[in-house]
Amino acid sequence: MKVFDLHCDTLSELRYAEEAGQPKSFAENDLQIDLKKLQKGDYMLQCFAAFVNLARPGQDPLVAALEEIDIFKRIMAKYSDFIAPVYQPEDLRKNAEAGKISGMLTIEEGGCCKGSLGVLRLMHELGVRMMTLTWNHENELASPQRNPGGVLVPQTEKGLTGTGFAFLAEMERLHMIVDVSHLSDKGFWDIVEHGTRPFAASHSNCRALAPHCRNLTDEMIRALANKGGLVGLNYCSGFLDNQPEEKLCRSTTALMAKHAAHFKQVGGIEIIGLGSDFDGIGGKLEMDDCSKLPLLADALCREGFTEDEVEAIFYRNARRFFEENL
Repeated sequence: MKVFDLHCDTLSELRYAEEAGQPKSFAENDLQIDLKKLQKGDYMLQCFAAFVNLARPGQDPLVAALEEIDIFKRIMAKYSDFIAPVYQPEDLRKNAEAGKISGMLTIEEGGCCKGSLGVLRLMHELGVRMMTLTWNHENELASPQRNPGGVLVPQTEKGLTGTGFAFLAEMERLHMIVDVSHLSDKGFWDIVEHGTRPFAASHSNCRALAPHCRNLTDEMIRALANKGGLVGLNYCSGFLDNQPEEKLCRSTTALMAKHAAHFKQVGGIEIIGLGSDFDGIGGKLEMDDCSKLPLLADALCREGFTEDEVEAIFYRNARRFFEENL
């Protein structure tokens, strides 16, 4: 079954490997995503995030993002017989007809733009088609969920800044998808109130089932659905399970299917996609790389989803969302 995945951190892992003088081949490596695994998993599209940690010592966030975009461009050029970039909706169809996987460039951490609309526009020219306004740190655009002493808790008072609202308007003008994963609760509602186009939560689950503040409340799920949005199921154990300690949390396809069922009940089947967070998550994973997606299809069927609904979750909903909004 074809697969669309809204989020992975493979580019940053490849950058770290290059910095360490031990570069990894995208063709085949020890990460959760490589070309061989994508082919085995029958992927139609993988979103590749240029991820930047603003707290990493000695790092210029803009340079870091550009280096990861350069890695994406090199991958697309070197393996062009097998994978090709998506810049506009027609590229999805053309790549599929050519038997190629599609790669979409995204950004995880809008702070890499340093508050500059000019940099944002240049990122779009380079091919970025979706961006989170924040990761786990405050930046010029918005506040994330609060992180006191390394503990994530809901941030309900601080949302988008004035610059953040300007970025929202410009991203919508450019048809760059606004991604609310990692954004504060207040920031989420700022997007709902002031945004005019559908938005995404590329890698977030249901707070009703797992109380991690990175997940969406039922009210948020309904608001996203009413805006025509899309959410990607996150495979991280802490976002799936509700154990009292995060180290006890499990990442199983059965839990993923439970979150999918809750999304369906609250927001409808049309909002659900996949957002693995591969190469950004660790621990014991039942589905530990991108070749293992049939395990999730089986779990969704056991949860009561029809084959048509599983196909919608795996690729059709995301394909429609991008075709309508890029």
